[in-house]
Amino acid sequence: MKKSLEDSVLFSGLEPDDLKIVEETGHQVSVEKDAFVFFEGDPADGFYVVLSGRIKVHKTSPDGKEQILLMAAAGDSFGEAALFAGKQYPASARAAEAAELISFTRSNFMALLKQNPTLAANMIARMSMLLHHLTRLVQQLSLEDISTRLASYLVDLIGEETAGRKPTVTLKDKKMVLASILGTIPETLSRAFARLSKQGIISVEGQQITVHDYDKLADLATGQKI
Repeated sequence: MKKSLEDSVLFSGLEPDDLKIVEETGHQVSVEKDAFVFFEGDPADGFYVVLSGRIKVHKTSPDGKEQILLMAAAGDSFGEAALFAGKQYPASARAAEAAELISFTRSNFMALLKQNPTLAANMIARMSMLLHHLTRLVQQLSLEDISTRLASYLVDLIGEETAGRKPTVTLKDKKMVLASILGTIPETLSRAFARLSKQGIISVEGQQITVHDYDKLADLATGQKI
């Protein structure tokens, strides 16, 4: 689904004239699937807002293991660290699917921030959201087992797609990508799905997950033993 700039956290609440100035400041970019937007260590001279498609922001270890930090979908921004912290991107960004982006250079966007208090407040809110997300990611990877991480992911997915208590949801990512998001390997993730299925909490058919016991899933997501 393609979104406009006003649908993003950064630019919500801006007056039409201010939004037009922002649009004129940015530069639209088309990215093919699997193409890199930038690599970790590249000079950080700007950031991006996703209009359509999804961008995978990730780090790769020397032995090739990948940890996904963020899946940026339509309306999301990424690379904001370029505005305030350091001269290099701290992670790589790659198109998980064909995407349309708007890029903003550091110098142009900093000038906009000085002129528009709403935009500055939105940027603080977005950075706070990212900090919360990364703090939660560190907690999950260091303190929670894979079943808890998977349950938390499914609860979040249910919250996005339906308010039903016994929903069927579709995984946004293939299981290899999901394993990277959850900080594990596909084989371990498959065993976690199998455990939840054996306990009667969920059933799995391809990319579709049917939740049979939402309360148990929610309890597991908070770290309670089932």
